[in-house]
Order: sequence, then structure tokens, then C-alpha cells
Amino acid sequence: MEVKVLFQTSRRIHPKFGMLSVGKYSVEPVPTIGAPPPASNRYLLRFEDEIREGEFGSQPQAEATLFLAYLSLILGSRLHIESLMVNSVNISIGQAVAYQNYQVIIEELPDLESLVAKFKGKDAEVARQFLRACEVYRAALNLMGENNTLSFFLFTTAIECLSNKVGKGASYRAKFIDFILHYLPDKSSLPSEQDWKKLLQEIYDRHRSGFTHGGKEIPEAVSLADRLNRVYVRNVVDGKEVRTPGLKWFESIVRGTLIGFLNSAEHDSEQQTDHFKNISLEYGRVMVKAKRDLQALTVVTEKDVDLG
Repeated sequence: MEVKVLFQTSRRIHPKFGMLSVGKYSVEPVPTIGAPPPASNRYLLRFEDEIREGEFGSQPQAEATLFLAYLSLILGSRLHIESLMVNSVNISIGQAVAYQNYQVIIEELPDLESLVAKFKGKDAEVARQFLRACEVYRAALNLMGENNTLSFFLFTTAIECLSNKVGKGASYRAKFIDFILHYLPDKSSLPSEQDWKKLLQEIYDRHRSGFTHGGKEIPEAVSLADRLNRVYVRNVVDGKEVRTPGLKWFESIVRGTLIGFLNSAEHDSEQQTDHFKNISLEYGRVMVKAKRDLQALTVVTEKDVDLG
């Protein structure tokens, strides 16, 4: 089968290299309207996907994604897949249909002012960790449908930003489970607390630790659960029957838990700290040694400091 993948790079490859041949893969530049000369940042990956003896199928999309991840590292460039074609048939990228609910119009809004007031009433260190959780959540949400394994891992990390600090338990896993069960307002998607603990343990051990320590991909059952809008799908992994939760369900749990944690604070009108401003000032700072006395409001250049 002939596989063709159109993708973009953040760094252009000089046209003097022409078409790149890397083993069975070829990468050639695609003309781009309005692109500044002398190079394009859109390329076409081509390769033949052959089913070898003893194999019963193939995964051309996964193979293309893995090769481009490898190419991203080698070139030090961001890569974005635009489209994929197998034998002249367009193939859906990233299971977009399963995640269309993240592109609909928001019909109702929560009490934004009340939530901000509660956030401003948080302890400075907790507020910092909460904003870290927000940043990780945003990255995880953006990866849904594109890299579900990394998305699942990051959603877990978003909870750990806070659970490792305020959760209760003898281990990080215990704190992770305790934090969700304590702050998630709606637990109606599973019948009992024992079911919750088993599924959250599965998430932590298989999707978090399995990825971190074993480099394991999440089971395809995650995407199946998302397409069927189920909480989980029973499937067999490494010879053992497990319940694999959907990524959409887990995203809703993470979001609900973080907002539940935010709502747990009482609104104290007298204790209102501008955490957004204060924490933003921590970004972009580098403490260096001045070569001489500097006056306030002086523009400092590399000549004024000791960098080395």
C-alpha cells in the first residue's frame, strides 16, 4: 500500500537537499503559496506499507506518526500532520470524530467572578500548583485525538500537580485517588467507591506509570470507549482482562475535580491576592551578577553582567 502524509515543519529545510531518502521513506517539499524563498515548510512523506509474512494487518497511520516523531527529534523541528492518504483514499487523522464535542458552542457559563474570587483566596503555593495544573490540562486537551497516550499521561499529571501536595495517603498513587474522590462533585458515572478506586488505580498504574517507566502506549480500547461514548471498555491486556477508561471520560473527571477543588474554598472578600499577576512575574527572570553598580530603571545588556 502506498502511504502519503502531508505535514508542516516549523523549520524549513534548505532546497539544496532536494528530496530526502531515509530508508524506505522519502520526504519532498511541497510548493507553498506566499512562502518566503528559498524554502517550503510543507512536505510530503511517502512510503510503501507492506504486510510481511506472518503478519495479519498494518498500521500505516501509526507508522507515519512514529517516523515523523523521530524526524522531529532529528531535525529539532515541530511537525504537524495535515492529512494522510493510503492508496489514494483519504484517512481520518487523530480520530477527530470522537472529539468533536470539544468544538461546539458553549451555551452556558459558570459563575466566573465567584471562581476567580475563590482562586484569589488560595494560599500562594497552592495557587501556583493550581495554575501548573491548568497549564498541563490545556496541553493534554490539545493533544486529544492527536496523541492519546501523552494526553492521558498529562491529564494524570494535572491532578498530581495538586494531589502530591494536598492529597492524603502513603503513596503518590493513594494521594491521586484520594484527591479525585474527595473533590469530584459528581461520581454518578460509576456505581460504587470500590469501582472508582479500581479504575483510578488502573489509570495510574497502566496509563501513567506504564508510560513513564515502560514507554507503553495506551490500549486502543481507550479510543474505542471514546467513539462509543462509554466510561470504559472491557478488554484483554497482557493476558489479563481489564477495564480501560475512555479519554473523554477521564478528561471530564480531571476537569470536574480541579473545579471542585477550586470551589472547595470559601470566598473571603478580605483575602484577595492577585495570583495571576504575582506568579506571572516569576516567569522570564534570571538572577545574574552585575559587573558594576547599576541605577534603577537602567537598560541592562550582556555587557553589564557577568555571564561566565
